[in-house]
Amino acid sequence: MANSLLSRLAPYAVLLAGVLAFFRRVLLSPNYIIPFDLPGYHLPLAHYAARSLGMGELPLWDPYTYCGLPFYANPQAQTFYPPAWIVFALANLLGFDKLPWLLHWEVAIHVFIGGAGAYLLLRRLGADRMAAVFGGTIYQLGGFFAAQAQHLGAVCGAAWLPFAWLAVIGVCEKPCRRRTAALAAVLALAILAGFPAMTIVVMASCWILALALAAWRQASFRALIAVSAASAWSLLLAAVQLLPTRELIPLSQASLRWQWGNDAGGVPWQGLVSLVAPNYFDLFDPSRYKLPWNPTFLYLYCGLAAVTLALAALARRDRRAGLLATVTLATGLVMMGDTTPVGRAVLHVLPPALKSPLYPEFFSASFVLGVASLAALGAARWITRRGVVWGAALIVLTIADLVWTGSNRFWNTQTFADAAPATERTFEGSAETLAGVRRLVNQTSPPARVDVRDDSVNWAHHAPLIRIPTANGDDPLVINRLLAVRRLFAPGNAWERYHEVSRLDSPVLDLVNVRYLLTYAPDTALRIVHPKFRLAANLPGHQVYENLAVLPRFFLVGETRRAGSPGEALEMLGSPGFDPRRVAVVEDAGAMTGAAGSVRVERYSASRLALETEAAAPSFLVTSETWYPGWRAAIDGREQPLVMTNGAFRGLAVPAGRHRVEMRFAPAILWWGAALSAAGCLLLGWALTTPR
Repeated sequence: MANSLLSRLAPYAVLLAGVLAFFRRVLLSPNYIIPFDLPGYHLPLAHYAARSLGMGELPLWDPYTYCGLPFYANPQAQTFYPPAWIVFALANLLGFDKLPWLLHWEVAIHVFIGGAGAYLLLRRLGADRMAAVFGGTIYQLGGFFAAQAQHLGAVCGAAWLPFAWLAVIGVCEKPCRRRTAALAAVLALAILAGFPAMTIVVMASCWILALALAAWRQASFRALIAVSAASAWSLLLAAVQLLPTRELIPLSQASLRWQWGNDAGGVPWQGLVSLVAPNYFDLFDPSRYKLPWNPTFLYLYCGLAAVTLALAALARRDRRAGLLATVTLATGLVMMGDTTPVGRAVLHVLPPALKSPLYPEFFSASFVLGVASLAALGAARWITRRGVVWGAALIVLTIADLVWTGSNRFWNTQTFADAAPATERTFEGSAETLAGVRRLVNQTSPPARVDVRDDSVNWAHHAPLIRIPTANGDDPLVINRLLAVRRLFAPGNAWERYHEVSRLDSPVLDLVNVRYLLTYAPDTALRIVHPKFRLAANLPGHQVYENLAVLPRFFLVGETRRAGSPGEALEMLGSPGFDPRRVAVVEDAGAMTGAAGSVRVERYSASRLALETEAAAPSFLVTSETWYPGWRAAIDGREQPLVMTNGAFRGLAVPAGRHRVEMRFAPAILWWGAALSAAGCLLLGWALTTPR
């Protein structure tokens, strides 16, 4: 029995050893990190989620970025992805300084899950253990995972792709309740992993496989109905994330991506060259690389043995090889996107709702899985002829080839100092800079916001990590109305998400509570010269200027003016005579005249705040807190409607006298989504546990 157990575990041990060898530097040394999006985008999200949960709060609202964003609606935050909960819990146990290392392990473990899934898929297709390990090695160490380790959600989603294919084959072989439930569960995990483009890859490739099985007469019409049911069921299981995201997208810049150009992307033919010559176009050396495409999407290397044995499998008249060749060719064509005439024609007719989250180049995951599967079929025949020793040698040489070729490249391994611009204690290597800015903003409650003029974008990228509020950001899910207001003092193109301050005299800059403006320290003269700004601090590499005309986050005005549309509201905000200290621009509410007064902040947290207001006559509470569905307000315990104020913010009419005003973020759509997901889970439990 012990020998049998060891023989069953040995393939997984080999696959795990390959992953550990590939990611050895980032897993074993604190001096290395997976660069680009992992520290620049995913680390701040994970840090905020872990810290919020550690304080006993759901991470629903991010108060640090863009004057506030609905955090829970961003799928890349992985708020509802079960494996990410382990990372969040360990960060609270081990310390938040270990979070980059924990994210490396999340990446590595998901790469191993992908390899293990490919192994099981290939065993299901009839490959022997050695051939299946060979194929699993190619998938987990080949082109996709090697080059896309920075995209946490994409890696997590791609890990479930082989299991999804395995479930589709099971459903098509014998449609039944349990197999349909298994496919639904795997698809739901791919959705909750948080990268919509990879969700499309997993879903679409499952349908390509199901249709290929039908074309090769290995699936019935009933099986296709079961695949449809599983797809719908997965949406129900993931509703807790899908409904909030669906609410946010139409309000965000992500909904407009398709309008700014006809290019949807894709891997050009040059990427196919990397299957046999990975560095032919100098992909490994950014200083010498000259092609216009992102080099990480041109790396598809799976090993010379993989290509050779895949071609050998195609040379045989084998139904399995023909099926896999069909799927690989189809997903490969989709992967090339609008770089082919067929791709351009198809993408041209896609609806915007599908075109916006579609990144064809991420179909490289399904393409590499197809190549790995074909190679395993070719290896099975070769190992049968040559023997076990040759099979073991093939696996070892393939691991060595893929580790030597793909690991420690600039896209998956860099030094921590070069790739991690911010931590909890330092900003771009300086603890003094971060401590100095924190000291300034924390002089008020809530902390004052910062912004930049000719300074680092990392103040915006890492706001939730360094806990310094900003009116700026760089997120595809930024709310359109907020970005439009920002362009009044930080002009830029409509498709850009990050804009630096340029109009220092704009009253809107004062309105959004930008008290401090950061700029790189000049060599000779002051960089910011304006009557309402004074130098507040000289920090290593930076100067901090205080806005003497800044308005608090919450204040009362005695007059409102009604705007009939968002466009009219922007015109009024940008007009020369607009004075936010005296007048508020409101929508869906009548104009009023009253008196100003005072506001005292009693409590301020991410999802709840309490204020005390006092005025001699009716007044209007102005905030620079983003308006969003789910925010509710109450005056002295009685709920009152919030008003869209000054183009993008929350406001509220307040009676004369002294009153307590509360606002809390309680999005009903989250609870509807949670209820639907709970129903889906109950249905899943029934399907998997009741007798057949």
